[in-house]
Amino acid sequence: MANEHPRTHLVTVMHSPVRLAILGSLRHVQQVTFADLREALDLSAAELSRQLGILEKDELVEIAKLRERRRPVTQVRLSETGRERFEEYLAHLRLVVQGDVP
Repeated sequence: MANEHPRTHLVTVMHSPVRLAILGSLRHVQQVTFADLREALDLSAAELSRQLGILEKDELVEIAKLRERRRPVTQVRLSETGRERFEEYLAHLRLVVQGDVP
């Protein structure tokens, strides 16, 4: 429909304040460690893990468990699809908050 309000394009899974913060943080980096992301967002490991699981299930983020110097390290990044979908979400969100209704 040509006259749909921009709010109809907002993806609910991205709307959570914590998930929005995660996606916003990942938007500006290639990848980040779980520990650095947890610290940057001031979240518990359990809460970050839970929220990343939701985003991973929706294919917005990719999580890789690696070993660096014999220590386990979890890397997180926006998937290519996630990056595109998040940019679309932000464009629709801008229209909503600016009141630009078609």
